Amino acid sequence: MVKKQGFIYLLFFGLTFGANAQNASSPYSVFGIGTLNKKSLIYNQSMGGLGISNGKNWILNNVNPALLPLNTFSTFDVGLYTEKRTLNTTDLEQSSTTGGLNYLAIGIPMKAGKWTMSVGLMPYSNVSYGINTTGKVVNREETNSNYQYSGSGGINQVYLGSGWQIIPNFLYAGGRVGYTFGKIEDGTTINLSERTYINEEDTIGIAKSFKTSAYNRKSSYSDFLFEGGLYMKRKIGKETEINLGFIYELASNMNTKRSETLVIEDGSALPPTDTIMYKVKGNTYLPQKFGGGISISKQYKWVLGIDYYSRNWSSFKSDFGRDENLTKSTEIIVGGEFTPDLFSVKSYFKRVTYQMGFNYEQTPVMINNVNIDDFGINFGVSLPVGSASILNVGFKYGQLGTTSNGLVKEDYFKINFGMIFNDRSYGWYRNQGKYK
Repeated sequence: MVKKQGFIYLLFFGLTFGANAQNASSPYSVFGIGTLNKKSLIYNQSMGGLGISNGKNWILNNVNPALLPLNTFSTFDVGLYTEKRTLNTTDLEQSSTTGGLNYLAIGIPMKAGKWTMSVGLMPYSNVSYGINTTGKVVNREETNSNYQYSGSGGINQVYLGSGWQIIPNFLYAGGRVGYTFGKIEDGTTINLSERTYINEEDTIGIAKSFKTSAYNRKSSYSDFLFEGGLYMKRKIGKETEINLGFIYELASNMNTKRSETLVIEDGSALPPTDTIMYKVKGNTYLPQKFGGGISISKQYKWVLGIDYYSRNWSSFKSDFGRDENLTKSTEIIVGGEFTPDLFSVKSYFKRVTYQMGFNYEQTPVMINNVNIDDFGINFGVSLPVGSASILNVGFKYGQLGTTSNGLVKEDYFKINFGMIFNDRSYGWYRNQGKYK
């Protein structure tokens, strides 16, 4: 695991915003390829991300591609967010707020109820941190060292998904291919200076710059990711169904290009004393991912379900020797939704869908034999707009990490806004006849 002293250096920091960050700044994004983004859109996020086995015909499900055929509308879904994150140690506290565009997604039924395709753009991972710490140089007590660490960037993903009905009203399958691309930049600056002192003549000595080293690493990633899914449903009553879903994301060796620069200065106004730079190509291995879910639902009324994910990050490896000592990650999601009366003509609020969910994740980061866990409480509303469009508003309160053993706890509050534009007016619908 990561050594305690080295990690505490990384955690006494000043937050910075990544140039293309999709999530709030977090010191834990220093590990691996950063903080991974969830695939769920805002409608599912309001249930904690629940979505492996539950879908609707007017909602685009991005969690399991096998659920795409349930969507019988041409759908455009855009998501925005704002987030406040407060970081705490046993004696320090710091906050930051960020926000912006979360994702763009489009669903197109090619044959309504039987075959639907989707395309979209969303972040895959995010890196955003800033760190500042000081200390004494070993075996040189008169010299102080100041360390500044920074990281920004992330990996984005554009994807194409498709889902098919295999056995009517029973078995569905789907797949998704995504192209990932992006850059992550990490920098380290070390300043050495002579410390202030009082000499034998009681004269105060002035601290002065001694030497500065600046190390910068830029990593560019690109590759294709493949994911498959299955979905099964069966009636267990007149209007009640039980639903099962499974997803599997293949392992990937991401093409990686890295450039590293080391600049050493002696503190004078002259050009750098020494500069070293090199470029290299390699691969970054991402492990496979499994997920399964089960839910019970009553059509147009309610859904209650549970999802489970597993990914063994101990096999994460980079050709550049940055294995990170990550561990296995698991996540459990419990959530549901309720609509009082979707077809009510007297009460607007009876047509509103109310959602709630809980998610608990054991992240792959372990420090001092302590797992860094993430727990979230989610809730939201889905508000009908016009004849078929929907405004989604979701809220999440979460905690990541702990203040024990010299670590950092992150408290965060996130507000999501999503707009779903649904339409059935396109020409191909008129040639399909009735849909199921």
